[in-house]
Amino acid sequence: MDWVYFLYGISGLLIFICLIVSVVAQTKVYNAYNEYTKISSSLNMTGAQLAEKLALEHGLKLKIKTCKGKLTDHYNPTDKSLNISSQNYNSNSIASLAIVAHEFGHALQDAQSYKPLKLRQIAIKVSNFASGMLLPLIIISVILSIFVGFIGLYMLLAICVVYGLAVVVNLITLPVETNASARAKEILFAQIADPEEQAGITKMLSAAAMTYLASLLVSIVYFLRFLLIFLLSSRRD
Repeated sequence: MDWVYFLYGISGLLIFICLIVSVVAQTKVYNAYNEYTKISSSLNMTGAQLAEKLALEHGLKLKIKTCKGKLTDHYNPTDKSLNISSQNYNSNSIASLAIVAHEFGHALQDAQSYKPLKLRQIAIKVSNFASGMLLPLIIISVILSIFVGFIGLYMLLAICVVYGLAVVVNLITLPVETNASARAKEILFAQIADPEEQAGITKMLSAAAMTYLASLLVSIVYFLRFLLIFLLSSRRD
């Protein structure tokens, strides 16, 4: 059997498996969050207070903001703001403090010019631009394919490029997130000695890391699938 046809045949199965892994990873995050958001930390402060305390201790001028949604917490390097979801902003749960410490880890990365973070910002901009150009390219391809049959092949190549960039973004994102979680654990473990609380923090951060790994696997499989489709189509043209 031709290796391209063989790989294309199993790529569909790999996509299905990766999607299951992604769902499992997301479920673990929500389960961990729902479990530890009900348990108060011995560190008697809210997520917002922790962010302010850490910013002061590390000499960072951060804008501490609240944002809507669940698990929407994020650090914005553009305006140096740490955005905390409303549920975590006023909560002193283990889950809330772990999430805030993780996002503060990104703030530290930015302040220290952590190279993978800078690379991710560039990669995301390029990927978003390419993704934005994809729909117009599809429309142009459909119109021109009526007159020139091989235009569809270039469209497949464009899709491969977009998914390839997604792989690059996810590949860079993984060490960035892992590093932010490591920083979060170091920060919180220095202030929280309770082994059970430390275990909860570790569980929260580890579950989140799984989602980034799953996203990387999904993007790789989709990229390979479209690459194989491109190779098969180029044989026929």
